[in-house]
Amino acid sequence: MFPLSASQQIVWLQQKVVPDSRAYHATAVIDFHGEINPTVLRQCIVDAVGRHDAMRVQICDEDAAIARQEVAENLHIEIPEHDLRGAEDLEGQREDLLRQHVHAEFDLRTAPLARWTLVRLSESHWQLFVTEHHLVHDGRSTVEFLSDVLGQYSAEVSGKHFARDAAPSYEDYVAYTASGEYRAIVAADVEWWREQLDGANFSIEFPGLGSRRSALFDHRGGQYRQALSADLMDAVRALARESGQTVFSALLAVYAELCRRHSGQHDLVIGLPVANRPAGFERTVGMMVSAVPLRLAVDPRTPGSEVAADAMTAIFDAIDHEAAPTQDLVKALKRSSRGLVNPLFNIMFGMHDGPCPTVDVPGLSVDMQVALSANSTKFDLSVVVMPDKVLHGDSGDRAYELVWEYSTQLFGPEDVELLATQFEALLRAYVADPSAPIGTLAPAVVAPSVRDDRAEHEGLRTADAAASAAAEPGQPEAESVADGTRPAPAADPGEYSESLWLQAFRDILERDDIDDDTDFFRAGGYSLLVPVLLSHYESLSGWRPPTSLLFEFSSPLQLEAASAARRQLTPDLQR
Repeated sequence: MFPLSASQQIVWLQQKVVPDSRAYHATAVIDFHGEINPTVLRQCIVDAVGRHDAMRVQICDEDAAIARQEVAENLHIEIPEHDLRGAEDLEGQREDLLRQHVHAEFDLRTAPLARWTLVRLSESHWQLFVTEHHLVHDGRSTVEFLSDVLGQYSAEVSGKHFARDAAPSYEDYVAYTASGEYRAIVAADVEWWREQLDGANFSIEFPGLGSRRSALFDHRGGQYRQALSADLMDAVRALARESGQTVFSALLAVYAELCRRHSGQHDLVIGLPVANRPAGFERTVGMMVSAVPLRLAVDPRTPGSEVAADAMTAIFDAIDHEAAPTQDLVKALKRSSRGLVNPLFNIMFGMHDGPCPTVDVPGLSVDMQVALSANSTKFDLSVVVMPDKVLHGDSGDRAYELVWEYSTQLFGPEDVELLATQFEALLRAYVADPSAPIGTLAPAVVAPSVRDDRAEHEGLRTADAAASAAAEPGQPEAESVADGTRPAPAADPGEYSESLWLQAFRDILERDDIDDDTDFFRAGGYSLLVPVLLSHYESLSGWRPPTSLLFEFSSPLQLEAASAARRQLTPDLQR
């Protein structure tokens, strides 16, 4: 038994509060063109699971404030096989199988937190569906695991010996992140970020686009996939080489300018996924990726090439300080948010650049589709950039694919398609004239009229964040009052003085000035402190409230009334 990593803690809490969400399911489809031996392939998957402890992790959340994990042994892994040759509606049946595969629930207490399905489409075309829970997965780990599987498969069918290079286990990684050496790195990185983000605006709003968020945020999302041609990306690559920059910094600069035009904000904070792999753990499989709040100042009078250079500097600085966990930054910056809304950023821009795994078998080739939609989202807007090598390996044609994932509470498909179209227009204009002021590029790309009520819009967002985790997918949204919180159950204002909830608040927040009306999140509480508070309340009362209760009602007075009502409705609730 060992602790969750800092990144795992965030995923675990999100999934616990919103169990119906599939935002943390990651799916890839591997296409095999040529003959395969399905029996051997299945055995290779089973063997690879045995080699990587993260793929055998299961969550233990009984009798603990924060869950722990253990590595299961002697797993029975089923990999179903479906033969769709001759099917009347082959694509329809394939889509149905994929939909079932993506949306099936994981029992976090039972390993493996991944599943595989084999589908035969023709004599020489197979697909392998792979879905991994983010508790055991990040993008680099997926590539590493699949490379391991296909490396063994190539050896098995060719009669060769397979030996995988040794790598530290995921348990080793978690142990290292708790070491004094690593915690010193974390402390230094947190302090660096605290200085960088002083006075930042941590939210980017597009008030003239999409719709205002309804009272309660949920994880429902949509996806739009955009292809950037090989010709365009060749031009971006050539410009990057000439200017001594990177392709990603150019794309990020253009994305930041798009955000500036739609938000009217010049000072932007954009989430950037970082690998967060200490030296020696490059080939370890497991959840290590984290996200940092990248701050960019975009002056429309600045040449586009200089904005790209600033973006590249910011990216490298972020990578140099990637060890800072989100929860540590939240505490250091004294940021808090009601519910599960990330208090550091609401939009993301990242790159998945792990190449498509190869298979060394004559007559057999592999392609990969990744980041398939699960109709869920973690943020208001998130863009993942994928070079063609990610999808097709060495056989790719140098094109790029951008995956736009968005909250359907804020945006419709037409809004995101407009953003993607404008992004490409800006990118083409930047390539054509990188020395021009970035605000003058592609003048037709302008935001819809930005309303003058931005302060009101920001107030609505604060209210929405305050109620975010109270929503359950598919349930009616609760009414909100002026400050964005749900009304508490009726209660006598003085009835719960010196309550157990009040005692728990004071103990966990370590403050004596807390009273019945103190809001947990405004008093310094944050999402990962919620299970600690609930565990302490359980020790005082003998009853463990559901995790979602504190995200719905956040003062001692409200919680006493809500707890009494909940226990009255379900008197047989067990601890």
